Amino acid sequence: MVKGISIVLCTYNGKKRLEQTLQHIAAQKITVPCEIIFVDNASTDDTKEYADTWWKTHGASQIEYYSFIQPIPGKSYAQDLGYEKAQYEYILVCDDDNWLCDIYVETAYQIMTENTSIGALGGWCDAVFELEKPAWFSTYSKYFAVSKQGKQSGDITNQKGCLYGAGMVLRKSHWLQLKTLGFNHLLSCRKGDSLSSGGDTEYSYALRLLGYKIWYDERLYFKHFMTDGRLNLNYLSRLRKAMVYSNHILWPYQDLLKGKERTALDFKKEVFQHVPIYFTKKILNLCIGNFEKKEISKKYLINSKYKLFNYATYKQNLQSIKAWLPNKF
Repeated sequence: MVKGISIVLCTYNGKKRLEQTLQHIAAQKITVPCEIIFVDNASTDDTKEYADTWWKTHGASQIEYYSFIQPIPGKSYAQDLGYEKAQYEYILVCDDDNWLCDIYVETAYQIMTENTSIGALGGWCDAVFELEKPAWFSTYSKYFAVSKQGKQSGDITNQKGCLYGAGMVLRKSHWLQLKTLGFNHLLSCRKGDSLSSGGDTEYSYALRLLGYKIWYDERLYFKHFMTDGRLNLNYLSRLRKAMVYSNHILWPYQDLLKGKERTALDFKKEVFQHVPIYFTKKILNLCIGNFEKKEISKKYLINSKYKLFNYATYKQNLQSIKAWLPNKF
C-alpha cells in the first residue's frame, strides 16, 4: 500500500456541521501525502454539493479531495465505500462534527509507521457546545464519545480493548485482509437519524481476533461539536438503550476473545442467580428511582431479556464470525 493518510469523512445531512470540520482539516500541518475521501450517506440537504464547493473555495492545496455518494443507509456502508476509495495505507475516520488539532494527521502517520503491530489507533476529545453545556453532561460525557480512551499513551488492547470511531486511525491493508476473509458487519452503525451504533467497537474486536493491537495516544486531540438537539436526557436514554442492543450483538466477539463460548444454559444461569431479590430491586428502581437508577435497571432488564430469549441470535452471530476467522483462531 502507498504510505499516506486518507481522511474518510462520512456524513448524513451534515451540511450545517461541516464548515468547522473542513476548516480544521485544511489547517493540518503536514509533510506526508494526504487526501479527503468525502462520503455522503444518502443525505437530503445538498451536503455533498456544499462540501465540494467549500473545499474548492477554501481547501488546502496539499490535501487532495474526492467525494462520493453511498445510497445505502448506514455508517458502516459509507465507511466501507470510503475505505475502498482510499489510496493510502492509513485511514483516519473523521466524523462531520470532529475538529482535529493541527498535528493530528502528521502525528497519526508517525505512530502508525513506527509500530506495525497497531491495528487501530485512537485519541481523545473535549466537547464544544452549540449553546449551553448541560449540568449533567460531565457525568455522562462518555456516552457521547467525549473522553480519554486510556490512562496513558500506549497499548490498551487488554484495558479498554476497543475505540470509538471518531478520530480512529486504521490500516487499509487490514481492511482488505478482513474483506478477503469474508468479514461482514453484524452492526451497520447509525442509519440516518437512528441511534444504532457499535460498528467501531465491532471493527476493533475483529482486528483483535486477527492479533492486532488497539492503541491510544494523548497527542491525538480533537474537539467534538455537540448540537443542542442532542443534549437532553431523553436522547441520552435512547442512546444508552441503543448501546445495550449493540453490546448484545457483540457478545460473541467478546466471548471468542476470552476463548470461551456461552451456552443457552450459561445465559439462564447469569439471569436467575440474581432472582428474586436483585430482580425486585431493579423493578423498584425502574418505578421510583432517579434517572441513573432507572437507566441501570433498564439495562439489566433488557440484557436479561436478551439472555433468556435471544440465544439463537447469539449463536447465529457466533457462527457468522467463525465463518471468516482463520483456522488458527
